[in-house]
This record gives sequence, structure tokens and C-alpha cells, in this order.
Amino acid sequence: MKHRVKKKLLLRIFLTFLMTAVLITGGVFLLAHSLSPEKALSGVAEKNIVFYLSGLQQKLNASLSEEGIEELYKDLHVYARVEGFEDLANRQGLPSFAEIEKEDSHKSDKVSLGRKKGYFFAELKGASPKTVWFISAKEFPRGFAFPFAAIAGFIFFILIMSFLTIRWMMSPIKVLLTGVAKISAGDLKYRVKTRQGGEFQIISEAFNRMADGLEKMVRSKEQLLRDVSHELRSPLTRVGVAVDLMSDEKLKTSIKEDLRKMEEMVSEILESYRLREGEASLKKVEVTWSELLAGIVSDYQEVSPNVLLKLETDGKAFIDPMQIERVLRNLIENAIKYAKENSQEITVTLTKHKDQWCVKVKDDGKGIAEKDLPHIFEPFYRADAARSPGKSGFGLGLAIAKSIVEAHGGRISVQSKLGQGCEFILSIPATNSAF
Repeated sequence: MKHRVKKKLLLRIFLTFLMTAVLITGGVFLLAHSLSPEKALSGVAEKNIVFYLSGLQQKLNASLSEEGIEELYKDLHVYARVEGFEDLANRQGLPSFAEIEKEDSHKSDKVSLGRKKGYFFAELKGASPKTVWFISAKEFPRGFAFPFAAIAGFIFFILIMSFLTIRWMMSPIKVLLTGVAKISAGDLKYRVKTRQGGEFQIISEAFNRMADGLEKMVRSKEQLLRDVSHELRSPLTRVGVAVDLMSDEKLKTSIKEDLRKMEEMVSEILESYRLREGEASLKKVEVTWSELLAGIVSDYQEVSPNVLLKLETDGKAFIDPMQIERVLRNLIENAIKYAKENSQEITVTLTKHKDQWCVKVKDDGKGIAEKDLPHIFEPFYRADAARSPGKSGFGLGLAIAKSIVEAHGGRISVQSKLGQGCEFILSIPATNSAF
């Protein structure tokens, strides 16, 4: 079925381009044919031109004088070189009879047509007195250009219609790409909808079935991990009570530390799933940034490297202070954990850009390898092998930090090079902030 769908789609695209090519070629041919100097004047066109020129000749003969010729120009904006009144034509700078004879295209036995010295001219052969009518190219009626404008417009219309047709045919691809982007970003509930039938409908349905299966698989995995983590708490508690009764203090201390780590991991797993509920999981209050950040930074004054607070602005934000504090403490402690022996101060900077609060945590520690950067916010992913082997952690801290920031409607990003430190940037919307 997949090969049949592909062949039909390619055939439709090919036929559309073929139709476009034929129409454009035909339009160009008609345009070239209409401009060809070898083409004889059509009978209908010749008849209409003769009728028009005959009418002009009658008006001229009714008042055959220089004043009458000038009056015709005032009324109709046409010049005339009339036999016997050539001084007037010369003063007006009109081409002579001899020049007109040379420029005659000889497309008709009844009229002479052509262009000379910036004028379009027409002569009714055999008229008395001999008269050549002129229209300045600057005053040439737009309607006379109809054959050329119509053909150019027709070609343009065909191009536009072909573009719109192809765009309409290919629009489901954009819908599918949007679906892929949504699923890739973690929106497993997104489903593709298309009004077109045929092949794209089949592809859309296949995509949605894949998304259903993927969502079911991921949700089942998450539910299993959540249930297992929750059920581990009771046996861990019982083990902890039993360990307290042990007489071997050294062994008891070792086991208690292992139990503490396991309980911490269980808590982090459950917290990461709770935060996926988004904003509903937050307890927002109005907080002054300087007070929140100063309280966090003050706890790290006795450690090395020291933590420095830089306030480039200040204000109040409507956030969950405990969760944001959790994010910043995680970033600061990571910076301390992966500092180099000669590392300088870790800086926490508050800025505001348009409608975004930006909190930056920057260090000059061991940094993160480029290959690890796209994955550091994934649960259980650890880049420690590239930074500092042997460091403790479960790879959940940054994943939880990302969930917290996104629950606030913001985003967290990182800039880093291995051996040159890191800069984590929290961007939180200020739209709900109060000043």
C-alpha cells in the first residue's frame, strides 16, 4: 500500500506540472505569435480599424482646415498629417509621408500600420485627402494593448492557479510535519487532522495509530515506574526501622546512606511525574526577585567557589517560590560539584527582556560536551563521564528543573563548551507579574 500511495502522489504532482508547462508554453506561443511581424492582420481587426479610420476621415473632411485638424486633436488626442496641410504636421514634428511608407508593415491592403519617432500611426489607403493619423506612445490608450496584456495576464493567472493547486495538494504534508514536531516535543495527545481524502487520509490515519500506540506505551511505562516507585516507599521504611536495631554501627551507617539515596531517588521520580500536571501543580504567590535570590545565594557564601548575586533589575513575580528555589539550588550545586580547582565565582544574574524574567547561573567549571547538550534535560541522563567521573546523582535534577520552569510557562536552556563552564538560563514570563 505504501508504494501505491507514493506512486499516486508522484503521478498527481507530475500531471499538475505537465498541465502547467503546456499552458505556459501555449501562452508564450500565443504572445510570440501576436507580436510576430510576419503575421497578417486578421479580417475582424482590419474591418474595425477601417471603420474607425473612416469615421475620423469623415470628421476631418467636414472641417478641412488647420483649425479643424487641431480641433480633432483637442477632442480625440490624435494628430494628423493631411495632404495640403503639411506645414502644420511639420511644426508638430510628425513623421513624413515618405517615412510612413518605409515603416508600413504591409499587413493589409486597406490600412497602413506601424510606429515611428515615438508615434503609432495608421493610414486608410485611398482616402482623400491622403491622411495619416498619429497617436503619441505616451498617450496610447491602454485598451489598445489588450492582446498583449491579456496573454501576459493569462500566463500569470495560470502560474498562480498552478501554485495554489500544488500548495493545496501538498498542504497535508505541513500538517503531518506539525504532528511530528508536536509528538517529538512530548505532546503525545496531538493527532493529525486533514480534510483531504485519498492517500493523505491513509497516511494521517497511520500516523494517528502510531501516535496512539506510542502514547499508550509511554503512559504504561510511566505508570509502571510511578507505581513501582510508590510501592518502594513502604519496604524502604521497614528496612530503615530494621537497620536501626543493628549493633554494627559502621554497617548500619553504610546501609542507612544507601537507603537515603534510594528514598531520594523515589521522591524525585514521583515529583517529576507530579510536575507534569503543569501549572495546576504549582502554588503561586507574589515574590520579590531580589529577596528570593538573595536568600538562596546567602547559603553558599562559605563554599568554594563562592556564589555572587548580580541584580541588573528587580521586581515582583507571580511564581511558586519553593519550586523556583529548587531549580536554582540544583543549578548552583551542580556548578559547585563540577567546579575546577581554580574556578572563579559562580554568578547568579537577574535581567528582564521585554516580557520575560531571565535568571542566569554561570560558572567556569568543567563544562558539558557538545554531544551531551541535547540530552541533559532528559530523565536519568548523566553527562558525568565527560565532566567528572564518580560524581553522585540520578540524572533527574535537570529533568525536574525543566518540568518546573515549563509549568510556569517558561523555558530553560544551556550554553556550554567542555572545559569552559556552563551558563543556564531560566526564562519565565512576566505577564502575570506585579510591580
